[in-house]
Parts: sequence; C-alpha cells; structure tokens
Amino acid sequence: MVAGHIQLAVNGLPLDDDEIMLNCYSLILGGDETARLSMVGAALALLEHPDQWQALKRGDAGIDTAVEEILRWTTPALHSGRTATTDTEIGGHPVREGEIVTVWNASANHDERLFDAPGELRLDRTPNKHVTFAYGPHFCLGAYLARAEIGAVLAGLRDLVAEMEQTGPAKPVYSNFLSGLCALPLALKAA
Repeated sequence: MVAGHIQLAVNGLPLDDDEIMLNCYSLILGGDETARLSMVGAALALLEHPDQWQALKRGDAGIDTAVEEILRWTTPALHSGRTATTDTEIGGHPVREGEIVTVWNASANHDERLFDAPGELRLDRTPNKHVTFAYGPHFCLGAYLARAEIGAVLAGLRDLVAEMEQTGPAKPVYSNFLSGLCALPLALKAA
C-alpha cells in the first residue's frame, strides 16, 4: 500500500494541514460530542416532560421536528466567538475590527423575540430557527451527522421503549464550552 497525501481545496485555494485538522475536529465535535450530549439531554427532557414523551410515542410530534427542538432545548455548545473583520454595529453597539464577538447559543435559543414560550419543551415546535449549530459560513460541519444520530435515538425510544426510569443521579459535564450530562443512569422497559 502506498501512502498518499490528501489535497483539499475550497474555491480553488488549498487547505493547509491546520485547516484540514480543524475541519476534522469540527466534524467529530458536532457529530459526536454535541450529539451525545443532546441525546442524553433528550432522555432527561422526555423524563421531565412526560406529555412530550407521550406526544412522541403517539406520533403527534415527528422525529424531524423533535430533533430540532431537542437541539434547541439542550444547546450543547454554549457559545462561539468570532473576530470582527471590519468595523460594524450589532444591536446598536459598535464593534471594531479585531474585536472578539461572542454568540451565546444557549441564550439565543431561548430568546422570547424568536421563540413562543421558549421555556417550554415542544417537540412539534415550528418554525424552530435555533442556532445550536451556529449560522451562515460558520455552520457546524457535523450538524447533519448529529441530526441523523439524534433522530435515530428518538425513533428508537419511540418504537422500542414503553417506559423510562432514571435509576441514579445525573452527572453534569464540567466545561465552559459544552453543556449537558456525561451520565444519566436509566432503566428502559421494552415496548
């Protein structure tokens, strides 16, 4: 077997090794770590909101809309920062070139101006313009993989599980970047 060199380009410009690694890291983080935190958060949310668990079981909430609401509800990546490339204004506040701007995803996903009753879990919520995966050119590379994984878990819970019971204390992730649980002991009763 001959080892090869991977060459990738965006708009005709080659990516350097750091850019390739950053993109791989984004795929892993978005498609694994944040998806895992959302899946564990989904189980806890369904336990804490039995009406929504039943809505999912009955089919009153579809898997696709349930996935989006779980992503909004759990918001595993708390924030993201960007460096302003030009002087601008955000919400009436000046931002100078070179300053760092932080988007607090968890706050944005509970903004009363964008979400009706943002403190309520509604698996049938639509529209659901959450920013769990950011937005625009910095949209998370792992978003599609994460949605597929979360959808598969929700479909499995809906189709295969009659009852869930928490059997021990939940353990939070201790991070200033990620939010969620690293452990949630459950007993599942087959449907």
